[in-house]
Amino acid sequence: MKNLFLYGTLAHIPLLETVVGHALEPEQAAAARLADHAVYWVNRAAYPFIEAQNGAIANGLLVTGLTPDDIARLDYYEGGFEYDLHPLKVDTDNGPKMAQVYFPAQPQPRGALWNMQQWQAKWGDMTVLAAQEAMQYFGLITAEELAHRFPAIRRRAASYLRGRTDIRKPVTRSPRSRKDVSVESDRIAYSNFFAMREFDIRFRQFNGEMSNLLDRASFIGFDVAIVLPYDPVLDRVLLVEQFRLGPFARGAQYPWVLEPVAGHVDTGETPEQAARRETVEEAGLALSELIPMAQTYPSPGASSEYYYIFLGICDLTGQGGANRGEVEENEDIHSHILSFDELMQLMDSGDANNLPLVFAANWLARNRDRLRSGA
Repeated sequence: MKNLFLYGTLAHIPLLETVVGHALEPEQAAAARLADHAVYWVNRAAYPFIEAQNGAIANGLLVTGLTPDDIARLDYYEGGFEYDLHPLKVDTDNGPKMAQVYFPAQPQPRGALWNMQQWQAKWGDMTVLAAQEAMQYFGLITAEELAHRFPAIRRRAASYLRGRTDIRKPVTRSPRSRKDVSVESDRIAYSNFFAMREFDIRFRQFNGEMSNLLDRASFIGFDVAIVLPYDPVLDRVLLVEQFRLGPFARGAQYPWVLEPVAGHVDTGETPEQAARRETVEEAGLALSELIPMAQTYPSPGASSEYYYIFLGICDLTGQGGANRGEVEENEDIHSHILSFDELMQLMDSGDANNLPLVFAANWLARNRDRLRSGA
């Protein structure tokens, strides 16, 4: 059995129990303090690190009675973040105790002093959801491979959380909810940047009876922010062109696609923030206004991917013809400026083969006069 002093995210009991894979007994966790140490946010990240600092006190939990399997699971989870265990003496209400403490293996960029309540409010639920997926890979992939997958795992968790907290009731659709679905088993069939999850599932049919047991699979994607930049004064739009793997995998001879600006909603972002960020990164544009057009599933029969589609009001004077993209993401993006009439010709010719573009162009056609009258 081992004792651990936990000072950061793992001091959140729901996360700790997710990682070790079982509930803790009440007496296993108690408040503790580590003298001459301080805990800080890792700069621009959602987790902390600890460092020696004379006169400071790091507050946390002393967790006792952990089995070798518990420690192995914790090492696996923390190993993905490059943390190592070191023995130190911590103070408790019952006197000093020896415990192992996770320290960063490499120097970390320091942010503000760690605030557990702030982290729980913004990141707690998402981090627990991400850990639920991450710990399914225990014994299957290395901690280093897990660390490589963690950004995608966290994005999937954030997307799931946005979906779970959307409780708007249908207006014209069936009022059936998740309570009318029975999942007998589910499993991750594939995971890397994207994931594939298989389900053995039943759902309530319109006659009131439960369906047969179905073996189904879903592509687990991310939430996506999509923006059609539009200048109502010039009556022009900006489109971006880039290589797309989907058309290539389908056998398309011309797998470069014209489309609106688009990108994944990063962990901790709102869709609106992602829309503005992506428009700067892909098109070099600052938007004066962001108008929601739709929130929609592009292929609900097979995919969890979800689109937030916006019209972005901007000034397109002198824009177009530039090559942009995030180097670290291997993006290679070329921008085009089209007049509204050219956009409609693109629709009518069938050369527009990107669904968000077709939707956004038709929305713009319906609302163009109103937008231009206020320009």
